[in-house]
Amino acid sequence: MESSLLVNIIFFEAILVFVSLPAFLLGLKFEGNSPSKRLWFEPAGIMIPIVWIVLFGLLATLQSKLFGMDMSEMAFNVFTLALVCAMYPYYTLGLEKATGISAIKFGLLGNGLILMVSLWLASQVGQISPQLAYFVFPLVVWTAYTTFVLIGRIRLMRGVSID
Repeated sequence: MESSLLVNIIFFEAILVFVSLPAFLLGLKFEGNSPSKRLWFEPAGIMIPIVWIVLFGLLATLQSKLFGMDMSEMAFNVFTLALVCAMYPYYTLGLEKATGISAIKFGLLGNGLILMVSLWLASQVGQISPQLAYFVFPLVVWTAYTTFVLIGRIRLMRGVSID
């Protein structure tokens, strides 16, 4: 593994930890994760950070490859996407705490933002190299999946059966 790629991966994982972790230290946390309130297709709690570690590793690899191709402006867009993702607890849980509106609703808006930015980035990167766009695709899939989970939670809160 090239040293600049390793440094980039460490940098992106540090972004994930140092931007997201203070949210939980400030008392922002997801509620309702007891087994009786979970959807059958909802991921186990431990899976969420594992998935994000992998996704940030893919974004770091993409950014490193873009820097190697002298595409620093596009590489900055990858960094911006990583920040949008890492700040998710603030614009979901933080806004819930500040406004009293459900974090699930803010989560849907946040997922929409992540999906739009991810798809835009994939299309831009795909024009440079179609293979590089595949580094963004798992983020799109994960965000679409979690959007379905959020929709399921809304339906569950309203008493609609999710079978």
